Amino acid sequence: MDKPNYGFTEFLDCSRNTAQFRTVANADLPNPFGKIKERTHIETRQIAYPTVDITAMARLAITSLLEKLDIEGKDCAGVVLSSCNSQDQSDSLSKIASRAAVTHGIASSRSLNFACSGFPAAVEKAMQMPNEDGKHIIIIMAEMLSRIVDWDDQNTAVVFGDGLAVTSIIPDGKHKILDSWARTNVEDEKNCLAFSSKQGTRTPDGEIDENERLVITMGRHGGKQLYRNVPQALVDLVANSRLGLEGVDYIVPHQANGKFIEKMIEKINASSKIFRPQVIGTIADQANTASASIPTALSKTIAGFEKGKIVACPAKGAAEEFKEGFLSQGLLLFEVGA
Repeated sequence: MDKPNYGFTEFLDCSRNTAQFRTVANADLPNPFGKIKERTHIETRQIAYPTVDITAMARLAITSLLEKLDIEGKDCAGVVLSSCNSQDQSDSLSKIASRAAVTHGIASSRSLNFACSGFPAAVEKAMQMPNEDGKHIIIIMAEMLSRIVDWDDQNTAVVFGDGLAVTSIIPDGKHKILDSWARTNVEDEKNCLAFSSKQGTRTPDGEIDENERLVITMGRHGGKQLYRNVPQALVDLVANSRLGLEGVDYIVPHQANGKFIEKMIEKINASSKIFRPQVIGTIADQANTASASIPTALSKTIAGFEKGKIVACPAKGAAEEFKEGFLSQGLLLFEVGA
């Protein structure tokens, strides 16, 4: 049986739900390091309340999408849950995804931690799920990076926030998917991004946690290496795709750092004087939310995209499960629908 020609329905940013999230400005961070806006272009980010967990976020995402699309769980064939918070929950991501699906009468579920490349990875996984009846497959990106950051570490704390974005794909959906893939075997010789177990770290509420916990860390020169290499890598992912830069109208990359977006624009302008796709940056009020960053950006901007235009969503960053010595990368291509 041929695989369906999938398309996206809607993109929702659920991190604006005031029952689960609060907006935190740079000056109100647990450790308000200087010149955050100048260094990252970030002004505010969403932070989940202490009582919120990935289970609650997944429930909110599903109910929000079902309401938006005016459908029920019976209209869905599966759920895919993407999250970096796979090692600090009361249960595994796979069980969280399964319970969220079963609660709404959805038969199948999958989960993954592909970190920054989580969105194209989740779309790829969703398109591989059984769906003989042509139903919706819900894709959730639930990220609580505030829980896996030491807020006294300015290399990481200044760029991250929490995110919750959701979409669904359906055969012949509105925004036709042309390609989606992700890989996690990209070597990271400088150990730019990894998980480390640390004591005495600052929590998002400003308290010091004397217990050991896993937090995101960068290598000694990780920030400089990422700034030097990632913007070009994001451009190359699009340039080396089957459409090339000239076949793309909008680029909505992983929103890692506003400076990366600046550098991407510089590199595209230098390489092409004829056709220059528009690079979209929305990090100012969302920060880096790993797998949630691209769909969050799309939720804000896709209404302004012209029908029939092509969107490329390249991603590069931490590896699957933040495996030390490796990075991930991926690419989503789709056509804007009506």
